[in-house]
Amino acid sequence: MQILFNVTTSEKRAAIVKDGKLIEVMIERPNAYPKAGNIYLGRIAKVLPGIQAAFVDVGFEQNGFIHDTDLVDKNKGKKTDSISEKIHEGQWIIVQVKKEASKSKGPLLTENITLPGENLVYLPFGNYTAVSKKLSDEETIRMKDVGTSLITGQEGLIMRTSSTETSVDILEQEVSRLREQWTSLSGKARNMKRVSLLFEGNTLIERALAHTSNEQAAYIFDDFTYYQSFKQNYPEFSKQTQLYKRFENIFSHYDIEQSIHKALQSVVWLKNGGYINIDPTEALTVIDVNTGKYIGKQDRSQSILETNLYAADEAAKQLRLRNISGMIVIDFIRMDNQDQQKKVLQLLEDRLNQDPIRTRVHGFTALGLLELTRQKVKDSLSALMTEKCLLCKASHRQLSVESVYYAFERTLFEHRNTDEEGIWIEATNPLLLFITDPGENREDRLSSLVSAKLYITEKKDVEYPMFHIRQIGRCGEIESRISME
Repeated sequence: MQILFNVTTSEKRAAIVKDGKLIEVMIERPNAYPKAGNIYLGRIAKVLPGIQAAFVDVGFEQNGFIHDTDLVDKNKGKKTDSISEKIHEGQWIIVQVKKEASKSKGPLLTENITLPGENLVYLPFGNYTAVSKKLSDEETIRMKDVGTSLITGQEGLIMRTSSTETSVDILEQEVSRLREQWTSLSGKARNMKRVSLLFEGNTLIERALAHTSNEQAAYIFDDFTYYQSFKQNYPEFSKQTQLYKRFENIFSHYDIEQSIHKALQSVVWLKNGGYINIDPTEALTVIDVNTGKYIGKQDRSQSILETNLYAADEAAKQLRLRNISGMIVIDFIRMDNQDQQKKVLQLLEDRLNQDPIRTRVHGFTALGLLELTRQKVKDSLSALMTEKCLLCKASHRQLSVESVYYAFERTLFEHRNTDEEGIWIEATNPLLLFITDPGENREDRLSSLVSAKLYITEKKDVEYPMFHIRQIGRCGEIESRISME
């Protein structure tokens, strides 16, 4: 397994690659929405008793949303029928981002804080001990007993898989450190009178490590500062850590860019010539299975089973790669044999168990559709990287202007060591407007990526965001050609 870190420009990315195949991509953008795991001192903006929820100002344009069930019971068991008895407008509250914001909704918040450690997760108000589902029954009982012995009062713990190989003394020290961290955060909040970030959730590196726990991997960075910091902070991985030194973008060199763009397409071909069609809608995602070019060499029933097994395997991979969440329906080719349904279901569940994001399989409906729900933490890859096409009235999506801009940064950075005087780039109007947006300093950012002088002019007659390097050479020649356009 390899984990590739592309962190040289504004958009930071990590790719998890197994057996030469991209299985997950993580993307962080500057000035993005509050990250999952961030802890804020917020202020109640509005209480909504009708739906037992409230809006919370956490310092962003969109207020966060918190439901009654995500509030900590501070009434010591006293029954309260209304959320208005628990909180009120103007009240200060410490909250954590449970689900990140999207373009249309603010972040989902919770007062049930979690602080991650190396071997366990500390919950100041958890009131329970839980353990990793990967543990055996015997280990589960043992680690629950260990966890319970380490906490007091309202505290809770989630014991990670690695906790089984860690001494009780070290686990106790870790709980003590996280307890002190929470005491410090809550004490800091009491002395503040403005909405503030108290704790930043998992970094890109931490998320990548969490999603590849207990698996041997090579960690490859394209930036020396990140490379050096990683080796210092994770000395146990020092021998597995490498620095990528080529001029070509690391994702391009390892064919990750191509894999990402394939993951934005609706059709995915199967090994036997069949295919699945992935269709995200407003309410749910539909995955349709088709035999395609496959006609089979066996009887029809076996051909259908083979295609459905390939489809189950690929669907599980695509859910993780595309980060599809919420309600999902898979329309397998109709199987009248229940034993065949069980085989397909078992394979799918086995593959989904390898996904760090929890997915629940609810079974086949009377119409033969398989229903699933996958936990949402972040936007899907499509929602993050694309936008609706404004030129056509179909459901077609195109790369967003923001995604194209970050690709522009990476392309320029590949020319950082050019000996030429100037670089002439043509950009379409949507991208040009994004670059020159007042107050964002994107022009200065682009200029800082290369030593050559940049000339950015408008490419006319194209209405979607794109760019094209027109010429790299002497400034006089470029200026002459621009004046003749």
